[in-house]
Amino acid sequence: METIETIDVQQAIRERDFGKLHDVLGRWEPSAVAAEIRDLPVEDQAVVFRLLPRKCAASIFEFLELTAQERLLKALAQERVAAILNDMAADDRTALLEELPAAATKQMLAVLTPEERAVALSLLGYPAGSIGRLMTPHYIVVDQDWTVLQVMDYVRAHGQDSETLNMLYVINDHGVLIDDIRLREFLLSPTDKRVADLMDYKFVALKAAEPQESAIEVFKREDRKALPVVDSTGVLIGIVTLDDVLKVAENQATREIQKIGGSEALDEPYMQIAISRM
Repeated sequence: METIETIDVQQAIRERDFGKLHDVLGRWEPSAVAAEIRDLPVEDQAVVFRLLPRKCAASIFEFLELTAQERLLKALAQERVAAILNDMAADDRTALLEELPAAATKQMLAVLTPEERAVALSLLGYPAGSIGRLMTPHYIVVDQDWTVLQVMDYVRAHGQDSETLNMLYVINDHGVLIDDIRLREFLLSPTDKRVADLMDYKFVALKAAEPQESAIEVFKREDRKALPVVDSTGVLIGIVTLDDVLKVAENQATREIQKIGGSEALDEPYMQIAISRM
């Protein structure tokens, strides 16, 4: 019977013996690794998860308590988080995602590529065809206690990462959207004026779980380049841009036109498909 080599994980991390750590833990059962690292500082846990193959890491992750999973997700590089989520068992993944706070969700989405974000949004439970599948996490959020000068400095530092700078969003201490203010208002206001002084608490937001088609009418009515998206508790979790909604409207119009003639969308080019298949 093969003897499984033991290792002092914390000591190996301190001595930066990552090769041995990878080799030894890679041969352990996932439940054994989870038990070994359960009481380690979250920073050391993150080191272990970065060293192990993604399939192995996902299996170990499933044996941790939900609170431990949440702490670890915050400590891991976001690309690693996406890999772990993709490889987790569906039921374990759903249990975790249901417990994640909106702020953690936003943090994860903000650094993913568009392709990874599409996967993550699917994993996070937003159904196909929902507004949640359209949203981007790249926008500017400000605090109501900031001055105009603080806002402008923040925009200069972070504006390059935003999808649009036309509108800035104000949230409270719990991440709940409480207003949106046009950038123009800040440009025309004294630098010592506070954000709260510019607020009227009148804003329009989309619900992440609502169908994408419902966003079309809202964009028509509000004449906006982007609209905020909130979850069921009012927490701001993303924005939807006009470009994305126009694509939805175009697809919807195409389907409606096809219905006029009792036809369906063709899977092959019109000039190449056989008459019988058409």
